[in-house]
Amino acid sequence: MTRDSSERFELAQGYRETAQTGALARYWKRRWEKSEEMAAWLSPASLPSLSEEQSLALYRASGCRNHREFSANPPEEVNDTLDFLLYDTITLEARFNECVSDAGAYKLAGAGKEFISYLLCLRQPGLLAVWNPAAERALRRLGRYPKGLARGHWGLRYMDLLEATHGLRPEYGLADFREVDEFCYFVDRRARADKAQKDIESSGRERQSQPEGRVT
Repeated sequence: MTRDSSERFELAQGYRETAQTGALARYWKRRWEKSEEMAAWLSPASLPSLSEEQSLALYRASGCRNHREFSANPPEEVNDTLDFLLYDTITLEARFNECVSDAGAYKLAGAGKEFISYLLCLRQPGLLAVWNPAAERALRRLGRYPKGLARGHWGLRYMDLLEATHGLRPEYGLADFREVDEFCYFVDRRARADKAQKDIESSGRERQSQPEGRVT
């Protein structure tokens, strides 16, 4: 966990330095390079004419992988779901739940919290965060994982995620939730690399501690 100011500074500095080297460029390119163009597809004026090609591009950018399953959704159902998610007047948590829960009226095949939260962030990057496995692992690493995130009403769980991630922006100097997404990817990537290095070192110590075989 990162707790004191020196640890937070070191992590923020590590993120900035890693981003400057271009090590995160591939991730950003895949998810956010065309975010302004894609956000325009989701505007009230453009959404009714969203094409299948555009909806698949959104799906791929979100990081979801059930392309065949998602492609089976009728285009009109995709458009209806996106219109409901982004522009219906009921609460955000209710909209999120209806689009993510298996029992939800606007649940699309192959689309879960990752895709739905990506669309929300794409449309309002200053307010709404992405919810994916990297974000969850990063929140655990940072000691911010909400207790209620693992179970219950999908919409309320998303609100818990928003509360947890909102604190990251001022704490680590992140411009919006696209950067929060990239930062969470960095934290998760770094934690995995640290673990791999420790495993290698541990394995090396174990080999060194083993007695040499008897020579005959």
